[in-house]
Amino acid sequence: MIPRRARIFLLGCFAVSLWGAFSPGWGWLAWLAPAPYFLALAGVGLKRGVLWGLLGGLTFFALELSPVLALWPFLGALSVPAWLLLSAYGALFFATLGGLVGWRDSPPLWAGAWALLEAARAAGPLGFSFGSLPVALVGTPFLAAAAWGGAIPLSLAVAWTGAWLARGLRRPQLLPLALLGPAALGLLALLSPPPEGAGELQVALVQPGFLQEEKLNRDDLPRLLARYRELLSGIQGPVDLVVVPENALPAFLLDEPQCLAPFQETARRLSCRVLVGTGVRRAERVFNSVILIGPQGGVEGIYDKVRLVPFGEYLPARGLWQALGLGPLLERLLPYDLSPGTGPRPLGPYGVIICFESQFSSPARVLAATGAQLLLLPTNDAWFGRTRFPWEHFAMGALRAAETGRAFLQAAQTGITGGFEGRGRPMGTLPAWGEGVLELTVPLYRGRTPFVRWGDMPALALAGALALLGAVRRFSGR
Repeated sequence: MIPRRARIFLLGCFAVSLWGAFSPGWGWLAWLAPAPYFLALAGVGLKRGVLWGLLGGLTFFALELSPVLALWPFLGALSVPAWLLLSAYGALFFATLGGLVGWRDSPPLWAGAWALLEAARAAGPLGFSFGSLPVALVGTPFLAAAAWGGAIPLSLAVAWTGAWLARGLRRPQLLPLALLGPAALGLLALLSPPPEGAGELQVALVQPGFLQEEKLNRDDLPRLLARYRELLSGIQGPVDLVVVPENALPAFLLDEPQCLAPFQETARRLSCRVLVGTGVRRAERVFNSVILIGPQGGVEGIYDKVRLVPFGEYLPARGLWQALGLGPLLERLLPYDLSPGTGPRPLGPYGVIICFESQFSSPARVLAATGAQLLLLPTNDAWFGRTRFPWEHFAMGALRAAETGRAFLQAAQTGITGGFEGRGRPMGTLPAWGEGVLELTVPLYRGRTPFVRWGDMPALALAGALALLGAVRRFSGR
């Protein structure tokens, strides 16, 4: 039995190494990070496994979600309970996993359950994917394997490796089984179908460099408009598409012609399309939207964000909070809910998703399946200051690219602005926290990857089968 202090040390190693794996250049840590978690909890029993798993998960998510504290200028002291509650919510999944690890000494169960629980964490209205293993593999050759089954095969392979590393420390002859994880993922990456080319576009991604405090102040509107005019005037062409971030200005562009004018002028001057984010009011409802302006300056299409941010763009169970007496407090922060769109649909060849939606594979998959040849993400990550969140959010775009076989471009207020080609390899970025325009020659792709055709059900079935096998069979030899 591992002493209490050693168990705490191992869980600390797990939390720090997994957190570190999501920093640029440190993704290799993901292959090792699950091992101390499994080693610390193996054989402790169901109840103790839940408690120790909760501790390990809470430590990890307290580190991973610490950028939430950057919301202090906007939420004040409420940013602290928001950080703690989000961390506790994420920790519940590691508590569940800990119970399974403590109950059954079985690496297949551990690996399958890890993959299933990461999928469950991304599901539902409160789902989020920050801190999920696949994102750590961005920038590695293994990422291309996502074309076969999305994020789940990546989670499964990395968790499998960590599980057998932990098991092999007690039975060294089992250590070679850990190599099956990277070997299988590497083989899938090598066999992933190459994206099918459909031409190319010249695209200009605009990063205005507005701080969030500027974006929330209507008094700054003339200065922000002037900065956009300056940036847009520097685009000389030829260019096919200009992409401007989410909520480009503190204004409803369709209701305020003087604010829409710089983008229409750019479209007419360059004879190109301009994609720009704005709030849209329609039938007494408000949407977080992107409008596509055509070469003549008219609006050709609108996409309304479907996957809204809970407690950021709408208040879940608003009636319940009011019944608990917290309604007046929360309504000062979020006086009304944004409305979701009806579903993802391409705007011509463009598959548009907005900000939070890049965390999830489903919107990008639907867009690729219905004809999108390029994925575009206008976003505003300025809320989180100079933390790691903007990088990790940008990295999720590489995963979406590898899954769908589509290039992915992101235009952000303060960064990270850049893109990935159809296997998730980088095409270039702008320096964060400055202003500028990134012009790229972007490949268009058609066709369907296996993931776009079949989704993640085959990978979920594999993870479930491994977990079930591990649950019914005990691996001896402690």
